[in-house]
Amino acid sequence: PSPAAPATASVSATPPAAPASPPAAPGALRPMKDILKDAKSSPGFFTLHQKDEKVWLEILPSQLNQPFFFSYNIPRSVGERGLYGSQMGGSKLVEFRKIGNQIQLIAKNTQFFAKEGTPQAQFVSESFSDSLMSSAAVVSAPHPETKSILIEANALLFSDIPGYQTRLEGSFRMPFSLDTRNTSFSAIKNTSALTGLEVKAHFAVPKLSAPPMTPSPVPMPPPPSATPDPRSLFVSFYYSFMPLPEPMQTRLADERVGFFTVARTDYTTDLIIKSKAHLLKRWRLEKMDANAAVSEPKKPIVYWLDKNIPEKYRASVTQGVLEWNKAFEKAGFKNALVVKQQQATDDFNNMDAKHTSIRWFTGADVGFAIGPSQADPRTGEILDADIGMSDVFTRGARRAVVEDLGRVRGADGELCDHAEAAAQELHYALDLLEARGLELDTPEAEALAQAYLKDVIMHEVGHTLGLRHNFRASTMYDLKQIGARNALQGRAKGMTGKGFLYQLEKLYEVYRADEKLPASYEVVYGHAWKVNKLLDESSIVKFYPKQ
Repeated sequence: PSPAAPATASVSATPPAAPASPPAAPGALRPMKDILKDAKSSPGFFTLHQKDEKVWLEILPSQLNQPFFFSYNIPRSVGERGLYGSQMGGSKLVEFRKIGNQIQLIAKNTQFFAKEGTPQAQFVSESFSDSLMSSAAVVSAPHPETKSILIEANALLFSDIPGYQTRLEGSFRMPFSLDTRNTSFSAIKNTSALTGLEVKAHFAVPKLSAPPMTPSPVPMPPPPSATPDPRSLFVSFYYSFMPLPEPMQTRLADERVGFFTVARTDYTTDLIIKSKAHLLKRWRLEKMDANAAVSEPKKPIVYWLDKNIPEKYRASVTQGVLEWNKAFEKAGFKNALVVKQQQATDDFNNMDAKHTSIRWFTGADVGFAIGPSQADPRTGEILDADIGMSDVFTRGARRAVVEDLGRVRGADGELCDHAEAAAQELHYALDLLEARGLELDTPEAEALAQAYLKDVIMHEVGHTLGLRHNFRASTMYDLKQIGARNALQGRAKGMTGKGFLYQLEKLYEVYRADEKLPASYEVVYGHAWKVNKLLDESSIVKFYPKQ
């Protein structure tokens, strides 16, 4: 047979078409640009993207496993039984950690530590646990250039991070749960210094329990009475994501000086008897003129008066804040405290972590003031503070403050009764005016109310400066009277020795007025400043007799 003719291929005038892109594998993550189509982007500390009711948070690879400051405050709440708006919540040092396709918001354990890179640091990390605050799934493939990823802020923050369900149950003994379907973002604010998101969280119970057939031997609290329907209520949480400052020089606490403290346990060496140290909670103040005896600070402590403060009281509130500048002058600072007024057109929320504020609030059973603060857990540097002042005195001087059903404690667990005591004094004074035939709307009554307000604001500002109540008088001397003694006589006592303390007490007595001593020494102890950090800090504290 004849051999077969060789096969010939036909030649086309056009090149063959490129092979089609393979379909995405089931479960593969979508490109970021597809997810963010028509979304509004907002750059900041963390870049945010928003479309309708959904918000995405973009995380760069460099932002993973890096600590930052995270806080949650409560702008709005129920209005009874200890659950009020304009209240400061908690704060943590946190980091984003990627585990598989999940991003975890991890609260770092800052209470126990050792020098990084040492075997001690390893055994400390193995001995104490971090905590999971929340988590969210990665929803996008990495960006082709920046390699950043997206998570839904809804999934991350529509959870009970503040633990408010427990507080609701403690107040009403009802199993309120977070209803994520009816929870939403009410505000977003993003800058390079802070990423802030306000969540309007809905808590609900399906039904109210029927009354018992026989009375309970243990009285039970009633359901919420300040809401239209006791089965449903909204609470707002303001979440702040903020970069950490460079660590500030720490200052050891001294039990004879009344400061709030941050406790840290250092396992780096076993050559010290006590590994646990108590650091002062204090503001970062540095002199603008390092060589001047008294200088304005590079960055003052700014108190923002919220726009919800009635205009007639703003001057007295301002005076209550600025009175503390007299004490700071003894520490070497002029105009350490500054007051600014939030305007009606300002769009920032004073409940974020960047604005130290004073706010008004009210409730069905409320009558107190509170001055908590949040600090860098590594150093004790105060980063934010928010004073809450109820309108009890503006609604009538005879309001039964002492009959409050719910009281709020600060983050340090301290209950402040100063506003209650001051209110009682005001009630007595107003009763006296009324007995003399003067009405409560007279100039005399108004002057009393303004003076009371200034007094309470001064007290709460003191708390936000790191100061506790009358610490030395209520603690130091009572302990000595019952025979308490320091078991470790040779240990470090902070910046002030015993001999100097006795000398100071003698000199300090000349400042006594109306049986009271000013808080100047505490301010000097906490905020006196110098340039040379290599010197022993005992040289900082100086207090001269009154001329």
